[in-house]
Amino acid sequence: MEFLSARAVDYVSRDVANDDEARRRFEALAAPSLPVVATPGRWVPGVDLTQVAELLELPFEPTPALAPAVLIERLRLGLATAVSLAGQFPVANLGDRLPNRDRTTLALANHVVEIAAGYLQVEKGREFDVEVSAAVPRRELPPEALAERSRNLAAALRSPADATRQVRTFFGPTTLHAVLERTAWHVAQHTRQLAALLKGLGIAPVAELADEDLAGLPLPAELWQ
Repeated sequence: MEFLSARAVDYVSRDVANDDEARRRFEALAAPSLPVVATPGRWVPGVDLTQVAELLELPFEPTPALAPAVLIERLRLGLATAVSLAGQFPVANLGDRLPNRDRTTLALANHVVEIAAGYLQVEKGREFDVEVSAAVPRRELPPEALAERSRNLAAALRSPADATRQVRTFFGPTTLHAVLERTAWHVAQHTRQLAALLKGLGIAPVAELADEDLAGLPLPAELWQ
């Protein structure tokens, strides 16, 4: 297993889908979902950066760096870019498997759109539970239908009236603002991945997220991290 270093903490990244030992260790934790950050004797959900910072004894400001209105615009941009990228893939490559993941390119594109759909459910009052977090569509849409669904979702996105409202999640209470931030960076990360996959096929993306589109989002350091 490669030893990684990012920011202020050295860590070992383990892939439970392809590492039997890692999967057994994860199951022993009895955690409800991935990702998990663990130290000897304790673990916290990796989606909650406040808990991660506390576990690792790092300074962290839990209030998102970007205002809700900015996050909404970043989310809309991420959706539009993701479905544009998905539409560029040759049909024969939509079923290609992702690096070290049991997911296809088409499934990834659908996942991106469902992330935004899940946020809208939470904004309307649903708990941010494991099902919403997983963002798995009931059925996978082809690129054209997916683009239409994405446009409809983008049209429904509005800056929340009360971003400080507490939201129940599978990892504990947080604010709607924090859920929106997670939604925006989650979509951005997968959109970056779609662009990389397209380039890997020798196809230049018509649209791609620029550095300024990612600034202020707590994105993972690595593309497939």
